[in-house]
Amino acid sequence: MVYPAVDIDAWFETLEGAFEGKLPDDHSLIRTFGGQGWRMRTMGVGLVVLADRDFPYSKPQAFVEAYDRKRPQPHIEPIAKIGELGRVCLTTPTTPNDPLFSVQAAVRDARLLLRANEKGEEDEDFRNDFGSYWSHYLPEGAKAARLWGLSRQVSGIGAFAHASDGTYYCFPDKVSLRRYSSHLWNAVVRDPHQFPIVELRKFPRPERFPTDTETLLAFLKRYTVDGLHAVGQLLRARPRRLPIVFSGTAPNGRVFKIAVALVIRQDAKRRPLVKAHIHAKLDDEEVVRLYDAFPLDTRHLDAALTRLSNRDLTTMHCKVVFVGCGALGSGIAMMLAKAGVTRFVLVDPEILGWENIRRHELGAEFVGEPKAVALKRRIERAIPDVEDVQAVTGSFQQAIEANPGLLEDANLVIAATGDWGCDAYLDRAVSVREVPLPTIYTWTEGFALATHAVLISGKGGHFVEGFDVSGSFKGKASDAQRDTPPECGNTTSPFGAVEAAQSQALAAKLALELLGGRHDGEDVWRTRTCEQSTLEDANGTWTEYWLESRGEPSEFGQISEAAWEF
Repeated sequence: MVYPAVDIDAWFETLEGAFEGKLPDDHSLIRTFGGQGWRMRTMGVGLVVLADRDFPYSKPQAFVEAYDRKRPQPHIEPIAKIGELGRVCLTTPTTPNDPLFSVQAAVRDARLLLRANEKGEEDEDFRNDFGSYWSHYLPEGAKAARLWGLSRQVSGIGAFAHASDGTYYCFPDKVSLRRYSSHLWNAVVRDPHQFPIVELRKFPRPERFPTDTETLLAFLKRYTVDGLHAVGQLLRARPRRLPIVFSGTAPNGRVFKIAVALVIRQDAKRRPLVKAHIHAKLDDEEVVRLYDAFPLDTRHLDAALTRLSNRDLTTMHCKVVFVGCGALGSGIAMMLAKAGVTRFVLVDPEILGWENIRRHELGAEFVGEPKAVALKRRIERAIPDVEDVQAVTGSFQQAIEANPGLLEDANLVIAATGDWGCDAYLDRAVSVREVPLPTIYTWTEGFALATHAVLISGKGGHFVEGFDVSGSFKGKASDAQRDTPPECGNTTSPFGAVEAAQSQALAAKLALELLGGRHDGEDVWRTRTCEQSTLEDANGTWTEYWLESRGEPSEFGQISEAAWEF
């Protein structure tokens, strides 16, 4: 439904000679975004203000008509698919309660930007946001380059594979390329090829971006550090195609990578134009001219790393051993993988059943598979740049007997079995080591009324100190009077995916803190108690011990911490 913009229409009418009328219904902007638009003349250009179909719950957009890509302006994006229009990048707020103000603000902000551009005040943005301008000025139908692991590499040689859809996958070396493709596509890249990474000494304006062979040669000579020679060296081997990744740092410190592909020219019989022995003897400029150049839509496969905190980035290359890959263990493992941990050992003897899928990280597609093996596949597929995930389909005791070095070079062990025998064995196994190995034990009480995560540093106490000889926990927080469903066999407790996620987060947070350098030599006992509504649903109460030692938990759930002392 189009917003009845009577007041907006009236305001544009007051602009007298500047207002040139409303957009017709068949205008490309209306066909694309819906809604309605107004055309006006200002600052020497035709300016269109668009209120799309979601207005006033979306902010107005502004476009420059007859936008000349050969004379680019900062903060204006060419929109080739909807005519010769350039979108003005506005920071105008959305004001649903005052639609007229939204439109007036959009016109004001667009005029201010056009005036600043006219004075050259925003030209630095061409360099500070170089990657965005590269994307906006790509020719229609540009092929793609997908980069991984190159953010810190300024120059040198990498390994690439060319996919059937025309995408170039560029990695720092063959090992990382093969690992990524194996994890994500279950495919082996047998013969990766080399490509150059070329340093940019400065960034050009968009009208000087390389679009063909001649402009690429000018680009290499004018803007790169020995780029022509680096490209020429690889081209003399006569590859059929070669991506070039350019790397540079903007004045504001941002690092950008963009890519161009070179494809060898061929005759009618699809043969290169020059014999191999002649090709190999050409100078740098001559050999480049045997190729056609195409700018590539360049994206980073590891862009998600920019969303991690500095603390999470310190966990990269850490090795975590999981004992138990059930509802808790599987979720914690996925959280740590997403937080940057790259090496895992997953130990679990069980098969995933239909009864597991409501709160387990694995779903119905993995039923009937060993939990450890299926979780390995899940992690590798979801985060394909993990370095190493090992799956062991047996008990922890069996795993240690089969491979006594299983815990070597591990940074942390997480035990999420809730099994007293397994936990006691693990506690003994890590306590006799010469080098302390931090271990987190995590489990839920009945109906997930409380979840515990206990970090034993290996430099002081023992996990078994918190239990009697039969494995009853001395620090129990809750009692539930509600009967356990018969199908659970009295060996597990019913709770949902929300409670599982809360429990997983408790242990995952403690793990990340440890891997990030906190709690060195400390034993930490952290507990999450549930909301009052969950307690009531289970006919539960807090134990006398808990009330005396920690006090009455919050009705909204809370996390508390204490020393592991009994």
